[in-house]
Amino acid sequence: MVETSVITFASAECFTHGLIGVEVHRLSAPYVPGRLPVSVVASLFLPGVFAVRELLGVSLPSPICEVNGVKIYDEEGNVNVVRALSRVLKEKLKVDIALSSSAGIGRGVIAVLFKDSEFLIKTEISLSNFPDAPYELIEKRKREGVEKAVDCLKTFLEGRDPPDFVEVVNG
Repeated sequence: MVETSVITFASAECFTHGLIGVEVHRLSAPYVPGRLPVSVVASLFLPGVFAVRELLGVSLPSPICEVNGVKIYDEEGNVNVVRALSRVLKEKLKVDIALSSSAGIGRGVIAVLFKDSEFLIKTEISLSNFPDAPYELIEKRKREGVEKAVDCLKTFLEGRDPPDFVEVVNG
């Protein structure tokens, strides 16, 4: 079977632990009935500023703090980080969809670049005491981010408008 229009995808993830990229790959596997028309070019788990700088050539702003090499920003800082990472992925890898995630203090933030538009997804779960928040709450925020991102990507691939939880930055 020859695919005529496959959409390319790349992600650089932190709080979602690379699970968005893995899930998109799983849903686009050739043996999956009703598979997504997506080719995952890269799915990166990049929790620290060092790896981002070395692998992607991006100097991120200084985080509020680092714990075991993991960058911790507030919500506004996370918005800036994910927007920068999505842009560099799209530029370097020439993909149709570039996605990045970051979370620390506040809500988890995911940026999606699709075609000529930029979108932000934020979790409902907000943590004021990260990294000292309960593990279960951190995991719940991660799962919410993964589910929202995958749902959003599916709507884009189906040609529908973004879900209500998606903020249109431009486009």
